[in-house]
Amino acid sequence: MNFRYLFCAFLLAGATLVSAQERTCHTMGNLDRLLQEHAEYHQQLEQIEQFTRDYVNTPALRNANVVSIPVVVNVIYKTNAQNISDAQIQSQIDVLNEDFRRTNSDADNTWSQAADTEIEFCLASVDPSGNATNGIRRKSTNKPSWQANDGMKGNQGLTPWDPSSYLNIWVCNLSGGLLGYAQFPGGPSSTDGVVVDYAYFGTTGTATSPFDLGRTCTHEVGHYLNLRHIWGDGGCGVDDFVSDTPLSDGPNYNCAIGHVSCGTTDMVQNYMDYSNDACMNLYTDGQGLRMQAMFAPGGFRNSLTQSGGCGGTTTPTCSDGVQNGDETGVDCGGSCAPCATPTCDDGVQNGDETGVDCGGPDCPSCPATCDDGIQNGSETGVDCGGPDCTPCFSGTCDTPAGTAAVNIKRKRATLTWDAVTGAVSYTVQFRQAGTTTWTSEATTTETSITASSLNNNVTYEWQVRTNCNGDASGFSPICSFTAGDSNSSSCAGERTALAEVFAYPNPTDAAVRVEVSLGSEGVVGLFVTDAFGRLVIERQVMDGTAIDLDVSELDAGIYFVRAASGQAEDVIRLVVE
Repeated sequence: MNFRYLFCAFLLAGATLVSAQERTCHTMGNLDRLLQEHAEYHQQLEQIEQFTRDYVNTPALRNANVVSIPVVVNVIYKTNAQNISDAQIQSQIDVLNEDFRRTNSDADNTWSQAADTEIEFCLASVDPSGNATNGIRRKSTNKPSWQANDGMKGNQGLTPWDPSSYLNIWVCNLSGGLLGYAQFPGGPSSTDGVVVDYAYFGTTGTATSPFDLGRTCTHEVGHYLNLRHIWGDGGCGVDDFVSDTPLSDGPNYNCAIGHVSCGTTDMVQNYMDYSNDACMNLYTDGQGLRMQAMFAPGGFRNSLTQSGGCGGTTTPTCSDGVQNGDETGVDCGGSCAPCATPTCDDGVQNGDETGVDCGGPDCPSCPATCDDGIQNGSETGVDCGGPDCTPCFSGTCDTPAGTAAVNIKRKRATLTWDAVTGAVSYTVQFRQAGTTTWTSEATTTETSITASSLNNNVTYEWQVRTNCNGDASGFSPICSFTAGDSNSSSCAGERTALAEVFAYPNPTDAAVRVEVSLGSEGVVGLFVTDAFGRLVIERQVMDGTAIDLDVSELDAGIYFVRAASGQAEDVIRLVVE
């Protein structure tokens, strides 16, 4: 079979609002961006994939040794909460070791192919200069959050240690409800590694349910080691390049044990699905082989096995200025001399401190945390009130007006409303019309949210309320809209024009039917370009109609189909086998 590189299609099983309460991984989106920015990356991916297939299919090439990967954790923070503790970081390393070696306490025998991947992790004990380190770097910043564009890996954040010698993990406040993302092997060295939101890292401290068991990092490290999502980021005809994982038509959320798609039971307990942390518990033997290929001689990440980053002393060094080993403070405690109490000036959150060198019975009170999104300290509302923070909103917390459903497509729609003075955030409820229970709820600081995984020609209802500091409005009147080609929306007089292109079959090796719906009532330009932006097919089609394109002469790979008419346009990805 020709090499196929598959992008995330986000084919969800049921209608949802995009929120942090459902797993959101941006790895495929990150890959999309990097492929557009670096023309050579596509060829590198093909070479890595060929090497991986050879390794998996040739037992003589397989590595019989357990691999140890040195890790450096780069913590970038604005608030005390974001500056997670050493203990929280260590809890994540412990989870990685348990999950990859299948020593996790929740491992079961539901799936016989569940396996020990023979991959281990350690916080680096030696830095790139050969000095002792605890494998943790920290940087304070005024930037409140980070987008999934690798900004935290540059000078505003922390540039990586040599990725040929260390797995770099960045922990920061990610925007948009993202839990994390990773870079597949073969990409730019300046951005290589894994990013995880501080609220979903490890098992203590800021770790937030239902993603509080460290499985977000386990998932993203799987991507870093060349694993795809278990559904292959496509439908039933697309796999994840692993022979012992069942086909699936899309991600599973929450804990949908027993869900059947593609004629078989989905492996929702796999770390590469989108299930909640408590539901995940396994990698398969095939996934382990695919990851081990990275460390074989000639494998892309083989240099990690030679770095020596895990080779430093694991015993405490009581004079290196670093809290390591079994020390409870910097160069003190454990096997070293007892720490002086209290340790309120060592730059480390330790003992009974509630922050770095503050809080608890012995140290000064911690500064007011007026920007951590939590009502704590002397606050009388979330980040407001009390002697230190700004006063809480005292006016009327008004219900949002101007509700509208726009950009309605067969699978998704954008729900919008007018901004409200004094609003801290907005909460949206969502359900299928005819039901009495709100099936999805999400909170956002923006004045819009996306409803995804809609069913075509099905009507949905939604409403929104305002959250002010210390107060909340009532919900807006129930609004409805119909997914698909209908202009039905009870919240808005007119819906914006549809902008949608639909192609099937996809992937294909012969012909593909392209349906165009831009709401233009005229001629639409249809353009097919390759992954490097080169135009390979150009056609014209009447809006609302379909056209058959012969792609049998195109090379196997990724192409982009764009339909455009005036201000309306849509782009989809097409896989040619």
